[in-house]
Amino acid sequence: MIRNYIRDAYRAGLSFVYARRKFKLLLKQSSEYTDLRLWQLASVADFFSPAVRPVPIRAPFGDSMLVVAPHQDDEAIGCGGAVALQVRASGAASIVILQDGADGHAELGMERRTLSELRNQESRYAASVAGLENPCFFGFADLEADAPLATEQLHSILFNRRVDAVFVPFPFDAHPDHLAANYILRDALASIPWNVRVFGYEVWGLCIPNVIVIIDEVINIKSKMLSCFTFANKALNYTHSTKGLNMYHSRLLGAGTCEYAECFFEMPKTEYIDLIERIRLAALESQRSRRKR
Repeated sequence: MIRNYIRDAYRAGLSFVYARRKFKLLLKQSSEYTDLRLWQLASVADFFSPAVRPVPIRAPFGDSMLVVAPHQDDEAIGCGGAVALQVRASGAASIVILQDGADGHAELGMERRTLSELRNQESRYAASVAGLENPCFFGFADLEADAPLATEQLHSILFNRRVDAVFVPFPFDAHPDHLAANYILRDALASIPWNVRVFGYEVWGLCIPNVIVIIDEVINIKSKMLSCFTFANKALNYTHSTKGLNMYHSRLLGAGTCEYAECFFEMPKTEYIDLIERIRLAALESQRSRRKR
């Protein structure tokens, strides 16, 4: 019996050391010397999973949780389970959608405003399924061009709601709007005087997981949230693919521990701000290098 306790404690301690400390050290040492694209490819390929073992965490994730979604449906794909668990744990939760989600409207024969409102309504339905109030829609068409105003608005929400846990797409996700969302969040957090836990969630690529959330008890809620996005699901069945991804993540825990899980890369505010600044500098350096070729 004592041997079992020692073994379990060793495994838990090893997970903590590798998942919560050594990988952050790896990022600090390496990110400024590595091309940004290589980090994105490593994330998509799940390159770090053999070396980084995620630590299971539970809701509530903070007294006030905020999901920052670049587009309508990102909030459900990346952390719908965590949102549902936060609500069940009686923690405050809210959603901000940064972009209007209407790129490609002309090809569809729609007005930009019409497509944006269609997608906003789907996000409202999904939020109601999770037991949340309507998301806050910033409605920007170009996140890079509108970054200063988006930063100002996001800072106001962070401050007024005393947010202490933020969920945002994993910064090495290759989608440009997802990277832009991290730049906006980084600048919005810079003048927040308290610590904020930042969780990078998965949308178009895998994250490098140092924490994991079991979502078995809310997988039906997450599936219903995903099914609200009728427009997006016509292009790709996100309900099916996301459920499959969450099933796949169960492999990261012991056999029989769970059937569905969401993975995140968690950092405290100060380390997150430093990381995003390094990524921004790496991206600028990559752009300068391409211009010289």
